Amino acid sequence: MNSVLNFIKQKSGKFIEQLLPAQCLLCHLSSNDKLICTYCQNALDIKRPCCRKCGLRLVKTQDFCGDCLQQTHLFTQLHALADYQSPYSSLIKKLKYKKQLISGELLGELLTSSISSNVDLQTIADVDYLLAIPLHRKKHKKRGFNQAEIIAQVTSRQLGIPQLFDAVERHKNTSVQEGLSLKKRKQNLNNAFSLKQKQRDKLAGTHLVIIDDVVTTGATVNSLCRILLQAGVRRIDIWCICRTALPVQKLTADKQASI
Repeated sequence: MNSVLNFIKQKSGKFIEQLLPAQCLLCHLSSNDKLICTYCQNALDIKRPCCRKCGLRLVKTQDFCGDCLQQTHLFTQLHALADYQSPYSSLIKKLKYKKQLISGELLGELLTSSISSNVDLQTIADVDYLLAIPLHRKKHKKRGFNQAEIIAQVTSRQLGIPQLFDAVERHKNTSVQEGLSLKKRKQNLNNAFSLKQKQRDKLAGTHLVIIDDVVTTGATVNSLCRILLQAGVRRIDIWCICRTALPVQKLTADKQASI
């Protein structure tokens, strides 16, 4: 009997070792069975100057970007791991389009590390639930998973914050957002989300964090924030991998069109 158990233990150990990368996912050097090596981890640990409200990168040392001085976001604060650039953009594409789930595991670990280093501990402790921004059911069926949920699972596990499941439904398959102006993005997202009645009572008075992979204009997260606040959520923050912005010319054209 003991010999059988030892055999199973030996085989299962080898199986687990096969699941772990022997090399760093970024530089492909030895990583001691970790997702990335110490060198790459240290190279990525660089603080980015950004708006304290929306997380947009700032060139000058200031608290808020010009956009946040002119309009009000429905979330309290957005924390982004990085700008939309390598290696983060590459990892996101590998996760979403090549189904490399281990890239999502790494993104989740990097985001959690950044949150622990940059977000106030009291704020983290106050969070009641993590909510991965939902995909439309057709896209979810086609892809087989929600990339935001993969990232949220890691953050939930490492920070000890429960996830909120089956609370929001996405009605609009707003897959083609790239290339649209801010005004068109907002129109595209009208009534895009709805709350499921069975979870509505659980939301009142809570502090939620929405998890997303990429935030560009904030139109999607603001659309989701609107229905959550209407349900009585007390505070909403956004934690995402990348924060990027529309090209200046699109923002300018959008503002001119509204005059």
